[in-house]
Amino acid sequence: MHLSDYVTSDLVIKIEEDLSKEEVLKLMVDALIKKGLIKDKDEALNALFEREKLGSTGIGDEIAIPHAKLTGIDNIIILIAVSNKGIEFDAVDNKKVKIFFLVLASTNKLHLHLKTLARISRLIKATDFKKRVLSENYDNKKILEILNEEEAKL
Repeated sequence: MHLSDYVTSDLVIKIEEDLSKEEVLKLMVDALIKKGLIKDKDEALNALFEREKLGSTGIGDEIAIPHAKLTGIDNIIILIAVSNKGIEFDAVDNKKVKIFFLVLASTNKLHLHLKTLARISRLIKATDFKKRVLSENYDNKKILEILNEEEAKL
């Protein structure tokens, strides 16, 4: 399983404005709606908000992995959002989050959902992905290129 199989340059977005946690989740879901990848905005947002109530998906070290399972999709959807300023996201270490990996999975793909979360965690811990992405104000195509290069090292 490779993240790059699911992420294209149009699924990488830059966040320039100051947003709240809820606004960031809405922005990412709106991007998926615009691309036609999900149809039910309310289902996606409700699932993400419910997941956040269990505990923040801001895992620390400026990374968040908001994720949820949905009935209205067939596979897995991954979107990467980058904010060089950082966003307050109730992360476990109280640091602002700069890189978001939004993961939405079909309720029928629990195994793939868990594999995806593990793969993201490994990418963050075992490569220079974060360091490279945040070192400059890269565009979405360059961020995707960095993802491909760093994931090849795993």
